Amino acid sequence: MIIAIIAAMDPEGIIGKDGVLPWSIPEEMEFFTQSTMGHVLLMGRKTYQSLRIKPLPGRTSLVVSSDKSFQVADGVLLFDDLDEAEEKARELTQGNEKLLFVIGGRALFEAYLPKADLLYLTRVEASFEGDTRFPDYDPEQWSEITSQRHSSSVGIEFSTSISIRKNAGEELLAMCSRLIKSK
Repeated sequence: MIIAIIAAMDPEGIIGKDGVLPWSIPEEMEFFTQSTMGHVLLMGRKTYQSLRIKPLPGRTSLVVSSDKSFQVADGVLLFDDLDEAEEKARELTQGNEKLLFVIGGRALFEAYLPKADLLYLTRVEASFEGDTRFPDYDPEQWSEITSQRHSSSVGIEFSTSISIRKNAGEELLAMCSRLIKSK
């Protein structure tokens, strides 16, 4: 299973405020949608609650919550155990070129950074107040394979990049190349 982390952050690493993104950039959301379409998404309860549309169309959503009474929309798979959620993701991605995208929150980013194969990062070029930061990671462990600067309709500049773990094998490199060309 290929694991990708996708996140957007400001220059200080802010990724959230009160459980939601502190900005609204339609073009950045389009990057998220295009990148994750057709794949499997893994998220925590707060990230799930922050979604405007549930479930996100064209993707399989797995939600992890320790709250056994938490309710999710039809079509969303709920787990109270991260290992069980990961096993389901492995089943859903096996034998095809589907990725597991970890989309937040911070605890899941921390858990998956050591084993992620890909990082899809958006760097918003404006500062925001927030209460949640993307975890520290070593950029030296990653090789950027694509990067693009963008202007938004709301006047906020941002850049998107996709990086692959430096010790990735040839098979993963070839698959990533096919995935990126198809987007």
